[in-house]
Amino acid sequence: MKFELVDRQGYIPDLNYGVSGQELSCFIPSDYPFQQVNYNNGEGEAIIDKHTWHFFFTQEGIGIKLMDGIVTLKEAEHFLLDVKSHIWGETHTQVQIFMAGATPK
Repeated sequence: MKFELVDRQGYIPDLNYGVSGQELSCFIPSDYPFQQVNYNNGEGEAIIDKHTWHFFFTQEGIGIKLMDGIVTLKEAEHFLLDVKSHIWGETHTQVQIFMAGATPK
């Protein structure tokens, strides 16, 4: 399952990466304990609540992909809304959440 958080005006705030081994804290809200699996050049994977999530930049925003584990759509939405608030703030209303993926051929 892959999602994108996209601001309608194309705005992505400057992210403050965490300390070494916790760089992905710029994507992950502080009330979500996580274990960073890897990090390279602004993207990486973290285990959050026994699920592996990949955080990365897309052409239009921020991508978040569930790499391992199963969540309901409601659980994913709750997590994505928390990530959106963490990155853009509580009052920013221009960010849309999309499910993303390749179209089958």
